Amino acid sequence: MEQNPLHHILEYNLDIGKTKPDTVHRDESYCPFCDVAHLKNIMDTRGHMIWLENAYPVLKNSWQTLIIETDDCDGDFSTYDAAYAVDLIRFGLEKWRQVKAMERFRRGSVVFYRNHGYMSGGTIHHPHSQIVGFEHYDYHDDIQSCHFSGTPILCEEGIEVNLSLRPIIGFYEINLILSDEKKLPQFVRYMQRTADYFMFKFIRSNDSYNIFFYDFPGDDKLYVKIMPRFLTNPLFVGYMIPQISNPGHRERFIEALKQQLTQPV
Repeated sequence: MEQNPLHHILEYNLDIGKTKPDTVHRDESYCPFCDVAHLKNIMDTRGHMIWLENAYPVLKNSWQTLIIETDDCDGDFSTYDAAYAVDLIRFGLEKWRQVKAMERFRRGSVVFYRNHGYMSGGTIHHPHSQIVGFEHYDYHDDIQSCHFSGTPILCEEGIEVNLSLRPIIGFYEINLILSDEKKLPQFVRYMQRTADYFMFKFIRSNDSYNIFFYDFPGDDKLYVKIMPRFLTNPLFVGYMIPQISNPGHRERFIEALKQQLTQPV
């Protein structure tokens, strides 16, 4: 059945959105995630990790939750202790799967992602991830396996890292594909090193990136995209045209990131 494009859209409540705190774009000193004593609707904790309902449910027909990752307001995934980063991703995957199993989202989908930095789309500086269930919106209608094909950067048993040849937005989208969950610790290490590369070694002016997690029906692999964030190219904004860079620049980028991923611990 052909999909009605008017139904394939999310409604954002701006009346709620304008009341959200913003410690990224505004000079606000109060961080709600540091004020643990006053957090509400906490569903689970693991050490300093807290899974709770989002206090500002701006998306219609959805359930918005978040994971406060640490008690360090200035921390970042790229610099977490390796063991802590693995525990965090395990915790996040566990909660993502828990929400996906809910009957409420059988006809929709559940997304799991994190923002970091001024251009990433987030409003709270304190490190956190988000897990959002959509009752009617299925992201698989838009995101296909082709978006994870790319030029290999690193391939080993159970893990593939590549530079996307079919990016969603464009340019430097790194795909990480995990086919053996026993390899999760090394996979997370590659995630951290990719984020570190974008933050500190890619372009001097970059301080923002996103991490997105994906799954596909009938496929046991875990798919992750990590991408630096800048002002979105107008060709994508106006025409949904993604772009990739020229071969020479791609080759230099791949070699630099490969060195970052394979350096000794």
